[in-house]
Amino acid sequence: MIANFFNKHAPFFFGVISLLGICFLWQASVDLGLINPFFVSRPSDVAREIINQVESGLLLKNFMATMISFFIAIFLATIVGVGLGLLAGWFRDVEAALGPFIWFKYSAPTIAFYPIFIALLGYGTPTIVAIAFLFAITPIYANTLSGIRSADSDLVRAAIAFGAKPLDVFLKVALPSSIPILLAGVRLGVGRALTGVVVAELFGATAGLGYSISVSSQRLKTTEMMASIIVIIILGVIITQILSFVEKRTDTWRRRPDDT
Repeated sequence: MIANFFNKHAPFFFGVISLLGICFLWQASVDLGLINPFFVSRPSDVAREIINQVESGLLLKNFMATMISFFIAIFLATIVGVGLGLLAGWFRDVEAALGPFIWFKYSAPTIAFYPIFIALLGYGTPTIVAIAFLFAITPIYANTLSGIRSADSDLVRAAIAFGAKPLDVFLKVALPSSIPILLAGVRLGVGRALTGVVVAELFGATAGLGYSISVSSQRLKTTEMMASIIVIIILGVIITQILSFVEKRTDTWRRRPDDT
């Protein structure tokens, strides 16, 4: 029973062990004088700082500011990215029309658009959301497009042979088979959206985890800076793991009985 439970959750346990090992090496390196705590602080000091910020309400304020921008950005990026990806995957002309814009945006450094959004939207949430939206939309669009294109051709031909109309083929064959790849794109988009929010907050915000990092670094308060960085890392891991779990659940119908 215990062995089966461990085997089933082995990635989680190994991840926790790896994290604890990194924290131990970090703490030991500082305590032994191998690393100057001015640059990286200590895990114990960072933990105390997080507790202090939770008690004072500062962490909740910055956390909520980041989350509001993040959820707005990823919601918009998912709606637009999935919508355009579905259209481009099903209609070649739409893909041809969108291709130059999507891949230009993909190849261009997104943060370079920051001054433009500042001029148009000003400092604060609108600009942060716009930057995070641009960060996230490309992987969501690309994976959705790939998912639609990777629909099983045998299933498509079988549906057509049984008299299915193009809309039926799209809704009942192509779309369901694209869900796992689509969710993989959303998972990638989540990581990029969080990165976009934090990067945008570094340059122009009055609250948020990125803003906290910027202010703390300017004041040379390494522990406060590391506390915000650790919270961002934990947040990103939690969100991506949740989406990874959902992604695996949607892909169970593809697996053979001997794959479980």
